[in-house]
Amino acid sequence: MLDPMQLALPVTLPDDETFTSYFGGEESLEVTHLKKALSDIQASFQFTYLCGLADSGKSHLLYATCIHAQELGLSTILLSLREVIKFGPDVLEGLDALDVVCIDDVHLVAGDEAMEKALFNFFNRFNEAGKCLVMTADLLPNMLNIELPDLESRLAWGTTFQIRSMSDDDKAEALVKRAHMRGLELSDECARFLLTRLSRDMRALLDVLDKLDHASMAAQRKLTIPFIKATLKL
Repeated sequence: MLDPMQLALPVTLPDDETFTSYFGGEESLEVTHLKKALSDIQASFQFTYLCGLADSGKSHLLYATCIHAQELGLSTILLSLREVIKFGPDVLEGLDALDVVCIDDVHLVAGDEAMEKALFNFFNRFNEAGKCLVMTADLLPNMLNIELPDLESRLAWGTTFQIRSMSDDDKAEALVKRAHMRGLELSDECARFLLTRLSRDMRALLDVLDKLDHASMAAQRKLTIPFIKATLKL
């Protein structure tokens, strides 16, 4: 059996993917709900289902949930099914001992009989007071083509949030905000330049921001479009 603690992705959570940096805002309904769910787990089982397409920020919310859970002294794991589904049903064994389990990309189990059954069994084992479960998928439970009716039913139990994908304006604002949190000044003009010249995938853009942050510190230069062009060889 695989040790679930070895499958936490990443081992060190990104310290800037918090509820504070979430593009929807710290006062958004989904963030407010997740914070309350973590504070209420001793009273009852808490299950939240987040659905949205790419760049909706749902994975960010999973990271933020894990970080907040750790701050509260709760044991937690983030399981990216895209990364670990190749290991089969064993990836869901042993998670019952944790307080908070976050599972990304649940839609990937659809049509996989063994994984569907394993997820259903895990849900039943984990369903007790003192536990908090957060799952993400690209669509609502009844649209996932889940073959096991009981699993589809379980996925519909929780509080569901449909999260819209980020627009280019959202991404530019998120980049500026994330840069500011690092003590880095990124103008709206520079943020939009990055969006027009690079992949619009938010995680890829944040990796680029990390590279620019290090380059800016090393060169003691402000972020300008000429500096960005030279650093990224655009």
